[in-house]
Amino acid sequence: MNLSSIKLIIWDLDETLWKGTLSEEKVTLPERNSNLVINLTDVGIVNSICSKNDPDAAFAQLAEFGLLDYFVFPSINWDNKGQRLKALIDKMALRPVNVLFIDDNIFNLQEAKHYVPDLQIAGPEILEEIEAQINGIPQKDRDHKRLKQYKLLEEKNSAAKDYDSNEDFLFASNIRVNICENCIPEKHRIHELIQRSNQLNYTKKRISLEQLENVLQDANYNCGYVTVRDNFGDYGIVGFYALTNNRLEHFVFSCRTMGMMIEQYIYAYLGFPELDVVGEVRTQLNRNDSPRWINQNESKKNTYNKVEIVKSCKILLKGPCDLSHAQSYIHMDNSIVSELTYMKGNLSIDTYNHSIHIKGLREYTDEDNQQIVADCPFVDPDMLHGSFFSGNYDIIFLSSLIESVYPVYRKKGSDIRVVYHQSGNDESCFFSEYENEGLTTPEQYLDFLKYCLLWLPEKTVLCIILGVSHPIKGFEETAARHKEINNVVKSLALSEKRIKFIDLDDIANKQGDFTDHINHFSARVYYEIAHAMLLVIKETTGVQMNSYGRGFVRVDNILGGIKRGIKRFLSPEAKGYKALSLIYRKLARK
Repeated sequence: MNLSSIKLIIWDLDETLWKGTLSEEKVTLPERNSNLVINLTDVGIVNSICSKNDPDAAFAQLAEFGLLDYFVFPSINWDNKGQRLKALIDKMALRPVNVLFIDDNIFNLQEAKHYVPDLQIAGPEILEEIEAQINGIPQKDRDHKRLKQYKLLEEKNSAAKDYDSNEDFLFASNIRVNICENCIPEKHRIHELIQRSNQLNYTKKRISLEQLENVLQDANYNCGYVTVRDNFGDYGIVGFYALTNNRLEHFVFSCRTMGMMIEQYIYAYLGFPELDVVGEVRTQLNRNDSPRWINQNESKKNTYNKVEIVKSCKILLKGPCDLSHAQSYIHMDNSIVSELTYMKGNLSIDTYNHSIHIKGLREYTDEDNQQIVADCPFVDPDMLHGSFFSGNYDIIFLSSLIESVYPVYRKKGSDIRVVYHQSGNDESCFFSEYENEGLTTPEQYLDFLKYCLLWLPEKTVLCIILGVSHPIKGFEETAARHKEINNVVKSLALSEKRIKFIDLDDIANKQGDFTDHINHFSARVYYEIAHAMLLVIKETTGVQMNSYGRGFVRVDNILGGIKRGIKRFLSPEAKGYKALSLIYRKLARK
């Protein structure tokens, strides 16, 4: 027996799951058997029961042992087991070859094989082998998703008995189908579907995870995964297709939704493309129909173009306060990852978004990172790790503002570089080991962008936030440095479609748009940056994300004004601060 091929184990009870005969004596549950049921569930193998017993007594005993909720579709009565097993497996929409029936009675085992020839059978002696094999299987279903899915199916089977026909039940179930075209984040689930599904796997092309990734990233393929939900619950990802030249290279569905006709619905939605069916399948497709009970509330027309297409994308925001504040005006969801300025104790950690540290994510070894942490008390070890190159993002929004204000330091006698922007008085050890190489030059930033394009996934677009380059009183030098960086970015964008930019010169162009620094802006500017980002997302991926209304800008401007006023009032140079100090000294003397 190979446990990796088993999806369902059906247990006899007396002298198999437990010791003794329930109708005659008190039974005991071996700890090994109890652990097996739980461990099988943890690795995604479902448990059921086929037993000759009084159902009320058996269910009560299972509840007493704490195992009742681990079983689905239990068949407990005094009828012969052969036909009951066949019906149980059919209800669960499984292939008998993926089911193991364990019983201590050889007659029951032979009867089971008579009614279900492909069923795997064994006596209780198999439990030792199962215990040995299960230790080598990763516990990939600690949340018991597979068990919950079959519990849902069990509930549906029970509810269907109240309807005159199966079609009436399907209409009443309110079945909703979604298609998502961004498959990369779900590649592991899709690969599992391709490898494990048989009954509704029409193409049966078993491919490696690497081969799947190649298909998903190939522009010649139209790929999508299918999710389903209805009144009973959410079934998760239940289907996948890969279409090229109007031919389905992959067309596979989970048996969890068998009977809903999801596969026929998707086939119709795709326009009935060419499909070479390999081997046996449980549901035959046709080139005429689309099930009317699917997404029935979205359209009155009985056509196949009623699927709700859910486009999605994966985005990284990486930078200091310009992106941090702009983010606050965007409706955030799990498609957006943020690596922004954060506090670690009294340290403000923002230099990790500098080009030097981004390149370090690929180039520095663990030993290099350990050296940096040992040398630099201003470095948070967490900042030396990130998903910039490995996150497979559709768009990375990267701020260039930091490049014009923070100098780079190189460790003497090595190629290790870090970014540091505080005064050197209290970091004398650092300054004895590291020498200042100055600010990022335009040529260095251009090389950095080309480096990123080389190592990022081919689909990833880099959108650079360009600093304000027109002169702002007190920050003329920074504006000039911004302009040099901006010019190389704009030049590269002319020849490289994966480079986009948001030019803050177009947004922040009057004195009132700035607060205390050329890189710090009013709420309106951050709001406009957010809208520019949403436009880039829409143009690049087709995904429409939403922002908050302008009312938030007015509120933020008022709060920002109050905060700046308090800060000025409490400044040591302010009259208010001096007045408070005088009052405090008088009270202290009293």
